[in-house]
Amino acid sequence: MMPTRNAVLLAGLVLLILQLASCRRDDPPPRPGQTTAVFNPNLTYGTMTDIDGNEYRTIGIGNQVWMAENLRVTHYRNGDPIPHIPLSAGQGIFHLQTQGVYCAYDDTTHPDSITTYGLLYNGYAVVDERGLCPDGWRVPSDEDWTALVTHLDNGDNAFDPNGTGTNGVVGGRMKEVGYRHWNAPNPADNSSGFTALPSGNRYGDIYYYKNERALFWTSTEYYVDTIPDIKGKILWMRGIGSLFPSIGRQAYPKDAGKCVRCIRND
Repeated sequence: MMPTRNAVLLAGLVLLILQLASCRRDDPPPRPGQTTAVFNPNLTYGTMTDIDGNEYRTIGIGNQVWMAENLRVTHYRNGDPIPHIPLSAGQGIFHLQTQGVYCAYDDTTHPDSITTYGLLYNGYAVVDERGLCPDGWRVPSDEDWTALVTHLDNGDNAFDPNGTGTNGVVGGRMKEVGYRHWNAPNPADNSSGFTALPSGNRYGDIYYYKNERALFWTSTEYYVDTIPDIKGKILWMRGIGSLFPSIGRQAYPKDAGKCVRCIRND
């Protein structure tokens, strides 16, 4: 007996449904991250974009223009990828790198967390000649940071811009207000608009200080003639904590992971 026309159509429809059900669906594109940072609502921010297409707020402070968010780029300015070294790459591998690498705190892949806190870079990425910051921008030098702190201090707190460079008030003028990201007591007013966030640190196979400290690389190497073995291995940095409104200056090995803010080439 020949099948009826309706039976043929039904069989074809069933076959089509089975074929569609067996097709592999492509994964949806990742959701763009949304920052949860609290910016100063009384200030006007600009924007800039990195080579990956990430957009950042920027803020003018004195004669300088800074990023108001932590860098999260994964390629150098020329398009070369920056190697990613999560904990799963193996014990001690991040610590042993002498090339630029990056990671995310606790190896998170959550887009909002990465957008909010940025990525952590070792010091070798900071000084790589291919450029970590977008065209027209640079990783700030120790002198750039000193100029920023001096401007924000405005003569209110006597401090030595060299040496430890510790200033007792400027950190509070740079930190995000409140406890959404910072641990208490977090004395801060973010009057500068810099909106420093406590993105923490990586050293070896340990992440620590998230919600407690903002640690920023400079591009300036630290030299001590009496310790020749450290030449080329240490950079100046700046640190802000949750307990006090101060900001400090210290030198740290390049094999650690810290955050980066870029400054415009004006």
